[in-house]
Amino acid sequence: MELGTHKIWITLFYLLISFPNLDAQETDCNKLGVWLWRMEQTGFDSYEQLADSLSKLGIKRIYIKVADGGIDSAAWPTLVNKSIPDIFHNYDMEAYAWSFNYPGNNENQAEALSASISTGYDGYVIDVESQFDGTTTVLDDLMSAFKAEKQRAIDGGMIDDSFIMGVTTWGNPDDHNFRIDIMDPYIDAYFPQTYLEAWGPDFLENPGFWIELGNREYRELGATKPIHHIINTERNLITSEQLNEFIKFSGAETSLWRIPGGSTTFAIWQDWLLVDWNRSFCSLTNTETVATSQYKVFPNPVTDILNITSHNSGNINYCIYDILGHKIIAGILLGNHTINLSSLEPGYYTLNISNKNQIDTYKLIKS
Repeated sequence: MELGTHKIWITLFYLLISFPNLDAQETDCNKLGVWLWRMEQTGFDSYEQLADSLSKLGIKRIYIKVADGGIDSAAWPTLVNKSIPDIFHNYDMEAYAWSFNYPGNNENQAEALSASISTGYDGYVIDVESQFDGTTTVLDDLMSAFKAEKQRAIDGGMIDDSFIMGVTTWGNPDDHNFRIDIMDPYIDAYFPQTYLEAWGPDFLENPGFWIELGNREYRELGATKPIHHIINTERNLITSEQLNEFIKFSGAETSLWRIPGGSTTFAIWQDWLLVDWNRSFCSLTNTETVATSQYKVFPNPVTDILNITSHNSGNINYCIYDILGHKIIAGILLGNHTINLSSLEPGYYTLNISNKNQIDTYKLIKS
């Protein structure tokens, strides 16, 4: 794409976001973010301009690449340029650093973490992909080196235990024979690359299903830490409606790969503009009632107790299924009823309520 076309897109983007954002930003709960690979490809003239634009959309966090393998501040000046995180902080955004990592040279790679802390970044994400498929010792060695570097920073008073050191890898780690259990003791959070665009068009139609399946796979492979999915947009296939649906099920620390530029078309801004960046995540337990002529089911999302109010007398048969269609809970209720769902993992479920006349189906979110 020619430079002139770059400028047309950026100018159009500025016109579209020039009106003030009237939605209150819930910075305590909402941490929706975007990933930056190379600033020079974005079409923006400065980090200030980029931060201003992202903030006006309502984006709360940016993940900035600071290393590729070992430390090389000439290739990645973002690692040592203290003005960069400061700029985003001035726009009430968090700035996380991230690095792409390889087997070997572990201590030098891990030093990028403490360097990023000195620069002023708020968190760090380690990117490990195909180079670690099926590995055990080399993966453990890298994770151990990063954990030791984080501990040195804590001991030196640079950060405390609240500093997040996360890892990003495949959204389908089992297919890659990836040892989630090895990483789990060393890190604080996962950022799976749940790249539905790359997996195929059919995957875009049901993001909630694939998020829940990914969460289940991570847990079965040994993950005990929080899971925050990344959705890719660089192919310009996913719609704004599908992005909002993905965020609904993925949660408050969902992020989008990546800021347009280079091989990623600027047309993606059109969909990003329609994302609900100010979605409320502080009120997930608020009651949303689902009602038919026979039943009222609430709250939804549900935390522990699900209430079912029947407009008819008689027995009610109910079944709750997980997103894969497995029956989880079943029983018979009479009159006005409650079901204890505290034992269920957070996720997406289906409730069937039946009597001799009909079956009613509800989609439930367990928060």
